[in-house]
Amino acid sequence: MRLVPKEGVSRALAVMYTGQAVAAAFAAPIGSYLGGIIGWRGVFWVLVPIVAVTLMWQLLVLPSMPANDRQSFRSLLDVLKRPYFARGIAAVIFTFAGAFSMFTYLRPFLENVAGADVITLSQLFLVLGCSGFIGTWAGGKFANNHVTRLLKLVPLVMAAVTLGLLGFGQFVAVRAVLLAVWGAMKTTMSISWMAWLSQNVDDSPEAAGSLIVAAIQASILLGAGLGGILLDLIGIHATFIGSALLSGLAILLVGSGNRLLKGYR
Repeated sequence: MRLVPKEGVSRALAVMYTGQAVAAAFAAPIGSYLGGIIGWRGVFWVLVPIVAVTLMWQLLVLPSMPANDRQSFRSLLDVLKRPYFARGIAAVIFTFAGAFSMFTYLRPFLENVAGADVITLSQLFLVLGCSGFIGTWAGGKFANNHVTRLLKLVPLVMAAVTLGLLGFGQFVAVRAVLLAVWGAMKTTMSISWMAWLSQNVDDSPEAAGSLIVAAIQASILLGAGLGGILLDLIGIHATFIGSALLSGLAILLVGSGNRLLKGYR
């Protein structure tokens, strides 16, 4: 929000999340393939030099950007007191929790329910990752003028895909198409919420950004935890149904989108 003009934020986010799409396109299938050969510990050791190079690159190219104002706990509370922002944070939590309660346990579903082998898993994760490029394009193109529609569309489509996998996941072609759609929504999800923040909390970006990042991280933990509990107690089908229900709660919170807009009381 401080590196580019306000009207260019959505495009800048799309460019930034293109990197995430590239990582998703290749990291998951390569990791899955290597994990079958050298084990997960070996994959982690392969990541060490990659992470080190990434850190050095960030130190070299990212400019120093001190905060405009000193941030305090009170500034966080002031932002949370805005009804539209508090509602948005709740929607963020349910959107990301719904997504990651399914995504965290996608591999055991594909292996144990759909019967996919290691090669098929790698191919499916490659499809899921490559479709993220479509999501970054859509997010960058439509987030400026249609952000609230995207905020509702993403959990709606994710819930439909999750239930579709339960019903038709045994068919390889259907599986690939559904995962491609889900992968596109995953990248659109991040861009659309960050675009919403830039458009509606532009007067306090540091505090709002801190809160939304914390909410996303907490929701990933929440979604993975709830999904794991349902998996242990009932089974993978309950995990996927729970994911769809969480996404449904996000849809209800977004509603028409008007209550998420700046100035709503």
